Amino acid sequence: MTAPSRPAVVLFGSSRPVTCAVMDYSRRLCDAINAIRPGYAAVETIEPEQPRAFVGALIAALRNEQTVHFQLPIEGWGNALLPGSALMAARLATRRGRIVVTLHEWASLNPLRHLSMIPDILATDAFVFVSPQQRESFLTTPLVGSAKKRAAPVIPIGPNIMPARIDPDAVARERLRTRGEGPNAADLVIGYFGVLYASKRPDMLLRVVKVLHERGVKARLLVCGDFLWDKPQDRAAFLALADELGVRDWLDFRGRIDDEGELMAALSAADVFLLPFTDGISTRRGSFLAVSQLAIPLVSTKAERADEFDGVPALKAKIDSPATVLCPIEATPDVFADAVVAAAARRQNAVAVDLAGIWTDAAQAHLGFYDRLATRPAS
Repeated sequence: MTAPSRPAVVLFGSSRPVTCAVMDYSRRLCDAINAIRPGYAAVETIEPEQPRAFVGALIAALRNEQTVHFQLPIEGWGNALLPGSALMAARLATRRGRIVVTLHEWASLNPLRHLSMIPDILATDAFVFVSPQQRESFLTTPLVGSAKKRAAPVIPIGPNIMPARIDPDAVARERLRTRGEGPNAADLVIGYFGVLYASKRPDMLLRVVKVLHERGVKARLLVCGDFLWDKPQDRAAFLALADELGVRDWLDFRGRIDDEGELMAALSAADVFLLPFTDGISTRRGSFLAVSQLAIPLVSTKAERADEFDGVPALKAKIDSPATVLCPIEATPDVFADAVVAAAARRQNAVAVDLAGIWTDAAQAHLGFYDRLATRPAS
């Protein structure tokens, strides 16, 4: 197949340092699309602190009759007005091209971020969601017409972390390193993967460790991930809380690990994963997808929708595993601690799921979506 002279779709994202999974997702999706239609998509990063260049890049793509595909919300842009109005500014400059937005989050956005995104929402021709939960909440917004809301598909994301092979020797070394020795040897290693911010409840991770120590269980918290780059005070507050709770010596904070093999070897040292999402476990959570590929017990919070995983059988198998324990969103540290102990005791029942096919499915679904969009009149 001959590649087109220019990409039909440009996935725009932030050029700032990456700690958020949205840009990882964009690149994975682009690669999966191009594996089916070579040269069809490209990723272009932009800097919101250069507004003319930012809006100019969007206008240039639209005037070329390309589809501008934006991912919202984007890490580090916060509630600033520029990112939330750039698409509107570009649309006012030209009626050509198409604007697509994937809303990775909607139901749990804070009110200020909702307000900051209104111009971009109004300028968008079509929407994509990565979770039924997020799409359902969007259907009630008065900002978008009913036809456009009904046409918005749910296209589950694939895992951003997909190592071809995990080195068993590296895993053995990580287990020795993480568990420790002598009086500091851990009875239980609780693993966490992903970016840390409010809806991930980093404080809950520490409070669960505290509860377990009070019960005589020497638990160590292994964190493979970091806080948002533009909120360094959050990391300082997290470490201060670890000191306050008396569990700082039982915290193994690795930060972001870019090498996939190294990351998965480190995560393989965990006895159980704890992901205490405030909005429930869902298909949009890349951290859940990543750890689901390991046969390690999991504790998280109940999905808000009973059918959240019906469209992704592999993930449903992980959810339905006896070694997966889901707690109410409002669960206390004691309840999560009970769940951690119960899940870890079922290690022999833990399953690892193969999620590689999700990216192919996602690429095919996006291509069908782009093809349908091309036949619709501009909004």
